[in-house]
Amino acid sequence: MSTIIIDQKGDLLLEIIEWDHKQKWSDEKPIVQAAQTFRVSRQVLKDSSRVFTNMLAGEFKEVHQTRIKIQDWTIAYMKIWLQTLHNVQQDYNVPIEALWHLAKMADFYVFDFLKLKDWFAAWYQRQPIDTWYKQYHTAELPNPRWLLYPCWAFDHPQGFMKATSFCAYAYSHHVSEVNPTKFHDLHLPARVIQQLNAAKGRLRTVLHRNLYGPNDRLLKATCTCKEKTLWGYEKALTNCGAWPLERVAQSDSMREILSCLDGFSYELPPDACAGCTALDYEQVVEGAGTKVTSYFGGLCLDCMDRSMSNDEDADYWQHSYLKEYQYVTGCRVGKHIQSSWYFSYMGRQQRKDKIYRELHRAQRMSRFDSDTE
Repeated sequence: MSTIIIDQKGDLLLEIIEWDHKQKWSDEKPIVQAAQTFRVSRQVLKDSSRVFTNMLAGEFKEVHQTRIKIQDWTIAYMKIWLQTLHNVQQDYNVPIEALWHLAKMADFYVFDFLKLKDWFAAWYQRQPIDTWYKQYHTAELPNPRWLLYPCWAFDHPQGFMKATSFCAYAYSHHVSEVNPTKFHDLHLPARVIQQLNAAKGRLRTVLHRNLYGPNDRLLKATCTCKEKTLWGYEKALTNCGAWPLERVAQSDSMREILSCLDGFSYELPPDACAGCTALDYEQVVEGAGTKVTSYFGGLCLDCMDRSMSNDEDADYWQHSYLKEYQYVTGCRVGKHIQSSWYFSYMGRQQRKDKIYRELHRAQRMSRFDSDTE
């Protein structure tokens, strides 16, 4: 087994043992699938990880060893972290499942998560993103729901906004993320999914308001053709498959409903009066489709971050009174629409998530601290 050189002047050999979880273990002993040794810098590991600091500078046996082993990690993915920490050329030819493994390594070893931010952006550009979006109905293959957590975790605002916008329009059911790994503790904060589905539900409200709003005139009319006009409009909506909206929306996504509206066709009653004739329903339907299509551009990571300031009470009230020029200032995705800012508000619920994460990490790190006391 040859040694992979990460640092030419490295003073530590790090052996990664990869276990085979697909085969049944005998006597509860893990089956070794592969092993690989890397030459790395002891100081770089210590500077990059509190876990390695305790391991290599505390009371553990590894302090005096020039070769140490760590087990049950995928070699190819650990290699990416080692390359990143040592600022050397990185590998990008890894499947999307690798992202959760990399995140889990960061969580376990307390690596700075954002050190992989640039790596993820380069990896993202190399992927067949357009193909993944086309196969969004195939749960077993990468699709936008797979991208939600990685784009959020690795701070990729363009990818996150695109994925959240697409999910709001493309799915009829409650939108949830996909995690193709065993690391089920790695997921979006519940508040993010809540806001994404709130935006998805808002699309239906906006469509209903714009489709049915013009009928206020008919409900106040005194002409004898008003019933025929209203019935004909709703019948035309039903014929194209978009009505009744409350029932259709239970099985069809907003994208599918808007596609149905493209086939809308309406004929006025032959005895329609001037008031009913003035109701151009084909223009109403076209305008409603345009309004809904452009309503939600996705969640903005920068707006999400700004809504989690230290002064949460001030942030709460600021969210109600910000002007348009204020809520798009400084976002990396550029200027975006008001609804993206509105639904990107994370607020107080996120505080609970932060407390939980800090508590979880403190509990996990306590075992290293107790061993060195």
